[in-house]
Amino acid sequence: MSFPGPLSITPINYNSADQLVGLRAFQRITAQVVSVAGTTAVLEVDGHPVVAQLTSADQSNTLASKSTAQFIVTQLTDNSITLKLVQNETSQPAQAGVPANEPELAERMLASNNLPATAANLMLTRSLLKQQLPVTPELLKELQNALSDVGTWGEADADLAAAMKSAGLPVTSKSLALAARQPAQTAQALSSLMAALSQSAAQGLPEELMQKLRSNLQTLNSIILKADGEPSQLADQLKAWVDAFGQSLENALMGQMQNPETALTEKGLASLVKLQEMLEQLGRKDTARQVREFLTDVRREQLMNARSEGSRQEDWLQLGFVVQNAAQQAQEKFSSARLRIAREHQANAVNPANTRLILQVDLTLTETVEVDLSFAGTQVRTAITSPDPQWCQHAQDELPALTEALNSLGYSIKDFQVEMLTPQPFSKLQSGTGDINWMTVNIEV
Repeated sequence: MSFPGPLSITPINYNSADQLVGLRAFQRITAQVVSVAGTTAVLEVDGHPVVAQLTSADQSNTLASKSTAQFIVTQLTDNSITLKLVQNETSQPAQAGVPANEPELAERMLASNNLPATAANLMLTRSLLKQQLPVTPELLKELQNALSDVGTWGEADADLAAAMKSAGLPVTSKSLALAARQPAQTAQALSSLMAALSQSAAQGLPEELMQKLRSNLQTLNSIILKADGEPSQLADQLKAWVDAFGQSLENALMGQMQNPETALTEKGLASLVKLQEMLEQLGRKDTARQVREFLTDVRREQLMNARSEGSRQEDWLQLGFVVQNAAQQAQEKFSSARLRIAREHQANAVNPANTRLILQVDLTLTETVEVDLSFAGTQVRTAITSPDPQWCQHAQDELPALTEALNSLGYSIKDFQVEMLTPQPFSKLQSGTGDINWMTVNIEV
């Protein structure tokens, strides 16, 4: 299984010394045709991806049938390059390019779809282009409907909506609100919730509410992974965490509606929702708010795990959980950890014989260690990343033990790498190019 990231269209600034500087007027160049969609083509010129705006559907058909194509540079300006497609061995005479002050790409895309260049349409079109999404009336209407329910929106909101569409996530006013929420550190969120529940438990409360509160505290304590625990114990605790917070309450309720004979287990989310209602009825608004904040953080993570529809990105299942070592236990502190598992596109499942797992653990607020395991049959590629040289050395020292453990499970290590780097944070939402001031590339046939 390969795990490529999404194609990134590099913003082209012709004044930059390291991008396409060597091009000259009337020069013949060979470009790789990366993709063609409608009247927009993505080419790779000297290792640099550029966006080319075609002037007719015939040009699209011509380029779509080619893996590479030859062009002649017919005009160069500070922010524009005009290329002429060479269709035979005889170079064609150079023709004048499009004036440098022609409308921007977003305006032309709207014009090609017979859509008005309103401020809202331009903003959304730029956001779609950043994500390399097609600009269609249907897609613009879908995103505008979702954003209109949010209220007043701007460029950041449009970028978020386009990023969610690119990731294959549902785009609604409610999903936008969840996605816009700052991702919570699992340890911090759980610590705040448990502190609030413990404080309320020390106060005089009705017996029914006290029992519900203590029951939730006990459940939360039981699923905190103990760093020094036995592997089987860690596996059981991780499974308990998934059972409690892996499935959304909406899905659980839908399952009960489809199978009325199956009772809804009041644990995890269902139990916390009930506790929140009881606290609000009793006027314990601060504690109820803490429960609601935690539930909202969980719902955001569940949204990020929604099955991607039509996404061009790799599909991952991500789980945030809490780890505690012996020293932290005495201080009632936790560490956040995150696990990502690659899911196959054709099935809503994980194939253990051909997949990838990435585990990140926050050792401190600013230091994270990552273990990346790629499985292909019985072979495993392992990469460990940490900014701390001591942890890197510790990882090297643990190689024999890791090899033995994997061998006992029927696996063998094919490759083992340790890098002293800061791991990249997990994120399903890609920001795109962040800028659409690309060089304009016009192609003449």
